[in-house]
Amino acid sequence: MVSKIIIRQLFTYYSTIFIRTFWLLTPIVLFFYQENGLNYKHLFLFQGVFYLTSIIMEFPIGYLVDNHSRKKIFYGSFLLLLLVSMLWFSFRGFWIILVGEILMAISKVIFDNNQSGYLYDYLYSNKIHRSMPKCHGYVTAAVSLGIAAASIIGAVIYEKYGSSIVLIVQMIMLVIGMILLLYFPDIKKTKDKILERSERLKSFWKSTKKIYNNNSIKYHIYTSGLLTAISVLFAISFQPFMQKAIFPVFLFGVVTFLNHSVRALSGFLAGKVNKLVSIKSLVPPLYFSYLIAFLLVFLILYKGGFVLTAIIITILCMIIGFQLLFSVLHVSRIHRFVGANDRGNLMAINNFVSRGFTAIILLSSKLLMDKFNLYGFYGCIFLIFIIFGTYFMFRTYKESE
Repeated sequence: MVSKIIIRQLFTYYSTIFIRTFWLLTPIVLFFYQENGLNYKHLFLFQGVFYLTSIIMEFPIGYLVDNHSRKKIFYGSFLLLLLVSMLWFSFRGFWIILVGEILMAISKVIFDNNQSGYLYDYLYSNKIHRSMPKCHGYVTAAVSLGIAAASIIGAVIYEKYGSSIVLIVQMIMLVIGMILLLYFPDIKKTKDKILERSERLKSFWKSTKKIYNNNSIKYHIYTSGLLTAISVLFAISFQPFMQKAIFPVFLFGVVTFLNHSVRALSGFLAGKVNKLVSIKSLVPPLYFSYLIAFLLVFLILYKGGFVLTAIIITILCMIIGFQLLFSVLHVSRIHRFVGANDRGNLMAINNFVSRGFTAIILLSSKLLMDKFNLYGFYGCIFLIFIIFGTYFMFRTYKESE
């Protein structure tokens, strides 16, 4: 039976995770950008920088996490977000926002690389590591709840008091999270041997070649990566779409809440769907759902309107949820094709491809929008989907099972 101390410490950890993902600017980031003299084009561009930074920092932060105290590294994630909040509260302008997005990307990579390993080490040290799936499920729930709650609360605070109060509340929350983390113990890692950087690079390169030569893995990775990138593009576009349709600020929070609620539901349903259908059977409806999604986006751009935009954004949220369901099943599936020693590298490669495709699309956005406007930009991305997406998804369907 798990002791009350362990239950209390785990609850503290879940609360810390909730606060870490409780980023109040999420639903109103476009308004904040506009206060700094920027526009929706910069929103796409800076998110591209965010994903590019994530790619660059993935390997060095992974090495850092493996060689130092997870608790101390985890504090770094909070400190970086606190620094961003202080920076954006005190200063304004293009470069300030850009630096903040870069620091946020580093903070997120630290969080993504650390939170599950930190939890497993804690459970292992208390000889209850068999409960990892259940406990990690609670962590996932805490992440979703943190984002969802921030979506509503951030929009409400901004509408009533403005961005300065949003940032003050954000800083208070981050300090509370860091205090809570003090009460979660620093534990020894379960890993017996820590690989040197050269060994990690050799292992990563060896796994990359092995995965590239396996069609049953690589086309699933390409398909999932491209669809993830397009889903990110859709989600970032929600705020410009809503502003064009003159949505009340509060509804910006509601839409963000809906988006992440559907994502959470997709994760919850993945296990049940996996028992009912094969991943191969999901490929054709997923392909056609993205064709429909692009057509709906063009309809928003061409016609707009409050009611039409609200209906289409709701449908897009459902399609994004479908994509996430596919990605969860894809990750579960590809683990069958590699040994235990390659699984960490496999996930790193999978994340690298997804973030790489996302960074390419978003970094090209401002250039394409300046030349073709938002409608033309989406036309270019649709063409990319028709060419590459059709090929990737055909090969994925062919190689499935």
